Amino acid sequence: MIQLKGRQAGFLKCVVPADMSERQVFEGFSSLLSTGSHLLAGSEIEIDLQTRRFSPALLLKIWKTFIEPSGCTVSLWSVSDPQSREYLERMGFRTSAGEYMAERPEKKEARREEAGDGIYLGFVYFGTLRGGQNIGHAGDVVIIGNVNQGAEVTAKGNVTVIGRLNGLVHAGCGGSDEMTVVTRSLEAGQVRIGTKVGIIDRDSPFWGKPVTIRILENEVLVAPWPVL
Repeated sequence: MIQLKGRQAGFLKCVVPADMSERQVFEGFSSLLSTGSHLLAGSEIEIDLQTRRFSPALLLKIWKTFIEPSGCTVSLWSVSDPQSREYLERMGFRTSAGEYMAERPEKKEARREEAGDGIYLGFVYFGTLRGGQNIGHAGDVVIIGNVNQGAEVTAKGNVTVIGRLNGLVHAGCGGSDEMTVVTRSLEAGQVRIGTKVGIIDRDSPFWGKPVTIRILENEVLVAPWPVL
């Protein structure tokens, strides 16, 4: 059966045994939704697929049947299959080799050297961030959904919201003013980039429009998102 383990306040680990059939996996997720919804909503979660071979179809099914309905945020995917991990990383997800790679430490070290010090993969979140939910990441963040009022996104890199930005976004939260915020619909009263705060009035011609926001000559500049 799928195990849900508490690791620290607001952070959970969901272990999916590799010997479960796909039907059993989704029956297990359904059971978690019915019995543990109060724990999942608003929590950060690590999904550990162990040695299971990952596929785009499996990701989509997990997202639609478990992650979106539960209201949780997946902060890490643990997979031991190299191809599965590579696929997830290309999609911008944070991954871990997990305990099943312990016998091959040279593999993890090689990957760390290839990435280089201070270089972080981007993080992609599918779904809407509700009030009270937040995402923080040391690289770029892409939200494929809305950021509602009361939600918060902080990133040391750039932030892209493929939806309505109504909550708080802080790009370059490590102090860099060179980052950019992009959104399909600007509906937030303020946006933070590095050490600067941009205040946007509802009467602005950019309100509710697709825009890019960056720092130029020490000022916050809002510009239309180019039409592709």
